[in-house]
Amino acid sequence: MMLQPKRSRILPVLILLAACSGNGVEDIPRPHGYPRLSMPEKQYRDWDSGCTYRFSIPSYAQMERDPAYTTEPCWFNLRFAPFDATLHITYHGFDNLIQYDSLFADSRRFAFKHTVKAEDIIQRPLRNEDGSATGFAYDISGNTATNFSFFLTDSSRHFFRGALYFNQKTDVDSVAPVLQFIRKDLEHLIHSFRWR
Repeated sequence: MMLQPKRSRILPVLILLAACSGNGVEDIPRPHGYPRLSMPEKQYRDWDSGCTYRFSIPSYAQMERDPAYTTEPCWFNLRFAPFDATLHITYHGFDNLIQYDSLFADSRRFAFKHTVKAEDIIQRPLRNEDGSATGFAYDISGNTATNFSFFLTDSSRHFFRGALYFNQKTDVDSVAPVLQFIRKDLEHLIHSFRWR
């Protein structure tokens, strides 16, 4: 007597053979990529705040008063519209060393509050072209709200601060080329900075 194979055993074997037979084309996953960005040409124009400071800004950026702080006439937003980023600018005058120390401590605290998410924070000294303004830049690496902030002061009356924010939640790897591009513009702004 000959045994008949059961249908339930043959069906999985047939499905497995059909799945392995292929059509001769290999499926290869596409490499991970980011959209191509076209960067604007680097051109600068002088901008005068009407306050105690002036500097050069990129031709593709727009300066506007900060609408959230109508009582502060020297607070501005430098909008980098093609990249959906904003440099928030604040200015404080001070009369004594206690006020200066407080402004300095606030700038440092604002930068180092990102320590929780930052991979590294590099503090480096700054100086404008004519030496009338000095300060510090904070290069913050990692997925933080801001990756670059700085302050400039004359150490006697004026304190200027800037912090760059992207207006959307970002991944540091995806914005790295844009951040590098904008950072060069900010270095130019700092270099061209003047007190009135």
